[in-house]
Amino acid sequence: MRVVVIGAGATGLGVAWDLTLRGIEVIVLEAQEVGAGTSGRFHGLLHSGGRYLVTDPSAAKECYQENMLLRDIASEAVVVTGGYFVKKYGDDDVFESDWLNQAEKLGVPVHPVSVGDLRREMEMLTEQIERSYWVPDGVLEGFKMLAMLVQAIQSRGSQLLEHTKATGLRLEGDRVSGVEVEERSGGTRVIDCDAVVNTAGPWAGLVARDWGLDIKVQPSYGLMLIFANRRLDKVVNRLKSPSDGDIFVPHQEVVILGTTDVAQPSPEAPLPRRSEAVRLMELGTELIPDLGSWRVLRGFNGVRPLYEPSGITGDSRTVSRDFAVLDHSEQDGLLGAFSVLGGKWTTFRLMGETLGNQLAKTLNVDSPGRSREIAIDARATRPVTGAVGDRGALLCECEQVYEADIEQTASSAMQRRFGTWFSMGPCQGTFCAHRVLGRGSEESFTQELTTLRREREHGLVAVGWGANARLIALEQSIAAQSLGEEL
Repeated sequence: MRVVVIGAGATGLGVAWDLTLRGIEVIVLEAQEVGAGTSGRFHGLLHSGGRYLVTDPSAAKECYQENMLLRDIASEAVVVTGGYFVKKYGDDDVFESDWLNQAEKLGVPVHPVSVGDLRREMEMLTEQIERSYWVPDGVLEGFKMLAMLVQAIQSRGSQLLEHTKATGLRLEGDRVSGVEVEERSGGTRVIDCDAVVNTAGPWAGLVARDWGLDIKVQPSYGLMLIFANRRLDKVVNRLKSPSDGDIFVPHQEVVILGTTDVAQPSPEAPLPRRSEAVRLMELGTELIPDLGSWRVLRGFNGVRPLYEPSGITGDSRTVSRDFAVLDHSEQDGLLGAFSVLGGKWTTFRLMGETLGNQLAKTLNVDSPGRSREIAIDARATRPVTGAVGDRGALLCECEQVYEADIEQTASSAMQRRFGTWFSMGPCQGTFCAHRVLGRGSEESFTQELTTLRREREHGLVAVGWGANARLIALEQSIAAQSLGEEL
């Protein structure tokens, strides 16, 4: 049996991993590159469930259970930091009481922490904290997890086809028999299959439209700010109903502040705006008063693929963060077509397992799910080691990326960036972009360099004050005078 999965984000690769473990051949189609959508644009939180205890208890319970499981089966992509929920004076006492009751009811561990102990650990936090609680939050290294999943499915015989866009279905009667695709070259062909799974995230509604179906996907974008230097070692959440600017997540050498939540009609991430970045900074100072002195590296938007069965709503905060698996043979008479919608990065494995169980039942596949027990191997994603002198020239000073680090990654600019983090440090690619991309294809160098610089610039412009304003001018000057790039 062969199954085509549309979309190579966390959900699609989680589905592919589950099906591959069942002995099913899988071909994953990605119109761009792995992680180009929502999965490459999130704040890195491995949810304990604490954020949704009151507002979305089903999602909260799933997040906690998957958090614990991922620590075992994907430990190399998980950083066990722990986290705090802090209540400021004047915040809702009723919400706090409901939150504690739900934690006990759902089995999510919550432990009181004295405010004095908390502030001794994190002196930068506001003095207006009334109560605080520890939760088992963590950090999910998204880029590493995506690479691990790709390596895992390919090592077991499944395929990933990037820059390959699904354009429609081939049917035999009311049964799926193939997927029509358009390749990067512009050529078209049909990939024969027994089933197809729509995991296109915010684009899932558009994919469904190509199938002649109507799925109510609510794209919602969120702005996040990245700060230089890891000044926090644990996640810090505001203890109130989820809102803008209420969470700080330490991620590798930086800290990320999130996030807004704005419904939009398009699945494409909009450019980050200065006004929203300024507002997010102001909200962040409610937890860290001295936040204005922190060096902000950039702003970026990610688009959540929320699923709202009852129709599009103008208030995306009210849409559940839970996920849904649709079997279109039951709902639409289209045998062999499925969609996986909504969900969180933290629950990608569970979404894959749920889809796998449903697909196996519908198509009479006699093989159980094994993703709870099989570790996701990371051997192909481990960093290059050895003496500095053996690793070639230093290409990126900020992230200490050497020639050897680039040589072991795939050739595209995005894959190299995700694999090494070049251009993600304080200079935002100003000095390293041309060095790294020059190791790739000569034909694609100019286009990839221009694309990367523009993407980095958009994030800088949103926070273009102080040192960043000077960096933007320097980056443009270097591009114009040294490399002759188009500005």
